[in-house]
Amino acid sequence: MYPHQQQASGIEYRMIANYEPQDHERCIGCQVRDTIFVKKPFVFKFTGTEQRPDGWLYGTNQRTNETGYIPAEFVEWVHTRNPPQRPPPPPAPIPSVLTTVMENESDTEDAPPIPPRVVGTISHPGHQTSAYDPARDVISSGPQRVPSSNYMPITLKNGGTPSPQPSPHHTTSISHSLQDQEWYWGSVSRDEVNARLCDEVDGTFLVRTSTNNPGEFTLTLRKGGSNKLIRIGHRNGKYGFSDPYNFSSVIDLVNHYRKESLRVYNPELDITLQFPASKQSADDIPADTMEELWRSLKDVDQKYISTSHKYHDVYHSFTTRQQDIQITKRAISAYDETISMFKEQCTMLNKYLEQAKGTHDEHRLIENFRKMQSRLKAIVEECDSLKSKLNQETFANRELDRNMNSFKAEMLNLKKLREAKIAHMKSIRVPEERINEQLQLNTDGEDDDEDEIYHMPDNINLAERYPDHCVESNWFFPDFDRTKAQHALYNMPDGTFLIRKRGTSGAPYACSLVAKQEVHHCLIEHTSDGYGFAEPFNLHVTLTDLVLHYAHNSLIPHNERLDTKLETPLAVAWRR
Repeated sequence: MYPHQQQASGIEYRMIANYEPQDHERCIGCQVRDTIFVKKPFVFKFTGTEQRPDGWLYGTNQRTNETGYIPAEFVEWVHTRNPPQRPPPPPAPIPSVLTTVMENESDTEDAPPIPPRVVGTISHPGHQTSAYDPARDVISSGPQRVPSSNYMPITLKNGGTPSPQPSPHHTTSISHSLQDQEWYWGSVSRDEVNARLCDEVDGTFLVRTSTNNPGEFTLTLRKGGSNKLIRIGHRNGKYGFSDPYNFSSVIDLVNHYRKESLRVYNPELDITLQFPASKQSADDIPADTMEELWRSLKDVDQKYISTSHKYHDVYHSFTTRQQDIQITKRAISAYDETISMFKEQCTMLNKYLEQAKGTHDEHRLIENFRKMQSRLKAIVEECDSLKSKLNQETFANRELDRNMNSFKAEMLNLKKLREAKIAHMKSIRVPEERINEQLQLNTDGEDDDEDEIYHMPDNINLAERYPDHCVESNWFFPDFDRTKAQHALYNMPDGTFLIRKRGTSGAPYACSLVAKQEVHHCLIEHTSDGYGFAEPFNLHVTLTDLVLHYAHNSLIPHNERLDTKLETPLAVAWRR
C-alpha cells in the first residue's frame, strides 16, 4: 500500500484475469490477483455500481504503481475505503463524453479520454485465450461479447467515445420500413456480402441482420479496397455504433451518415455511406451481363483445370525422380562399402607380397593383386558414374520442384478467384446446381472423373495434422543467436528445430535444425512473394505457413545434407 493511498478515499478491486492492453497510452497491463485502487472523487465517467462496475475503471496498480484504464469486467470488488478523519472532497466534474480534458481543474488529476469499448480477450493463467470463430462474428471474452478484429474499432481522433447526434436538418426516407430499403439485405451470410462487394467502389455499403445478437445489425462498408464491418447496436429503443445510442431507427442512422462522415467513429473511416448495394437477383441482371459473368467463370475454371493438369504431370515426374534418387543413393552407399572392403584387401595382399618375395607364392599373389586392383578400379568408375548421375538427377528435380511450386502458387490464385466468382453467382441467387451444370459443360467431353481436379494435390489440412506447429511460441525464439540455438539443439533428435531472428541486414530470420545428429542453420528470406529458403520457393505468406509446409515436406530439395523435415518444435521436444 502506498502512503498517498492510505489516506485516500476509494475502492479496491482485484484482477480476476490477465489484461494486456492494445492502447498502451491510456490503459495499463495487469496480472491476475493484482490490486487496483480507484481513487475518489472519480476523475472519469464511472458507470455501474461500486461492487459491479461497468465500462472502464481509471485506477492505480498497487504492484507496478502504474495508473490508467482497466476494463471493468476484468476485476472484482474487494472493499470501499472511506477515511473517517475527514469528509471526502466534492466530486470533480465528470467530463463530457466528447471532452478530452477537464476544464478549470489544474490542481486535480485528469484522466485521459475513455478508450474505445473494444477490450482484450480475458486470459486466465493455465487456460487458452478465447479464439475468434469466423462463423460467429464475435469473440467470447469474459461476461461480455466483444467485436471481433474484423469490425472497425469505434474511436475518436482524440480517443474519446463518440456521441453523434442526428442532424437537425436530417430527414428520413419516404419509406419507414426497413424491408423496403434497397441497402437492407436481411439475414444473409458474410460470404455472400463479401462476394457482392468485392468489386465495388469505396463508399458502397449494405446492412444485414446480426444472426448472433437479436435486434442488432451489421453495416458493411467498402473502404480502401476492402470491406469494413461495423456493429449497429440497439438499446432502449435506440440505435447507434456505441453508447450513447441516439437514433430512433436504423434508417435514421444510415440516412444521417449518408450526409455525415464516419470519421467521428474512426479516423480511418473518413467517408460517407454513398452507394447502396442493391440486393438484386440473376433475374434482374441483363442477359448480356449474365453471359459475361458465365464466360468469366468458365474461363477461370478452365485455367484452373489446365494448371492442375500441369501440376499433376510435374508432381508425378518429381516423385518418380525422387524415388530414383533415393535408389541411386543407396547404390552409391553400397559401392562405397565395397570400395572400402576392396581397398582393405589390396592392402593385405600388398603386405603378403612383401613377405613372399623370392618364394613360389610370389607370382600367384602378384596376379591376385592385379585382379583386385582391376576390379577396384571398375567399381570406383561405376560409383563415380552413379555420383555424376545423382548430381544430374538432383539438379533436374530441383527444377521440377521450382516448376511445381510455381504451378501451385498459380493454382491457389486461380482457385481463390474461381471461388470468389462462384460466391458472387450465389450472392445473386444463382442455384448451385446451375453453377455445377455450367462448369460440367465446360469440360468439353473430357473424362468424367474430373472431380479430383477441383482439389489441390496433397490438399491436406496441415494445421489439423501438425497442431504443435501452429503455436508460434513452440518454435519461435526471437532472442536466440546462433550460439544459443546450437546449445539448445545439442543432442536433440533429428527434425528438432527452431526459428530465430537475425541482424538488421540480409535475411531477417534463420532456421536452426538437427539433421543427421548435427545442427544446421538455414537463412529464411522474405520477399514480396513471401517467406522461403531461396527463390523461387519464397511463397509462404507467414512463418507459420513455412513451418507447416516443411513439417510435411523434406528440406532435401534445398540441401542434400538436410534429408529431414521440421518434425519437432524445440519447446515440444523440451516437454517430452
